[in-house]
Amino acid sequence: MKEAWFSALGEPLGDDERSEIAAYLDGLGMDAAMPIQQALTWQKAHELCRTRSDDWWRAEEDARARLERSARLDPADPQWLALNEALHSAAAVAAYQARLARAAGAASGHPFLRKYALYCGGRWPLGIYHHAFAIF
Repeated sequence: MKEAWFSALGEPLGDDERSEIAAYLDGLGMDAAMPIQQALTWQKAHELCRTRSDDWWRAEEDARARLERSARLDPADPQWLALNEALHSAAAVAAYQARLARAAGAASGHPFLRKYALYCGGRWPLGIYHHAFAIF
C-alpha cells in the first residue's frame, strides 16, 4: 500500500492540503493567500526549484533559530554543530530511503519505512554503536 503523500503526486491539491499550506505560510509570517504553483511532473518541479525565494529561506531559518533557542541549544557550541550536521545528514538519508522503498512498492513493514516512521514520531535513529541501537 502506498503512503498518502506518494500516491497523491500528480493529483490536484485538495482543500485540506491547501489549508495546510496556508497555515504553513502564515506560521512563517508570509502571505497565506499567495498563489500555489503545483508541480505535476519532475521536470516542472525542477524548473520551479531553480531559484528559491530568499524571503522564504530566511523565514524558515528564523523559525529554525527560534526553535533552537527554545530548546536551549547553543548553535555556537562545537559539539552542537557536529551533532546538528550529523542529525541533518541522517534525516536526509532516512527520507531518501523511505521514498526509495515506497517507489519500489516495498511492503509497509520494510525496515526503511520503519526507520522513517521513527523520525516522523520525533525520534532520531542514530544507528548501531558499541553493540547497541542508538536513538535520540
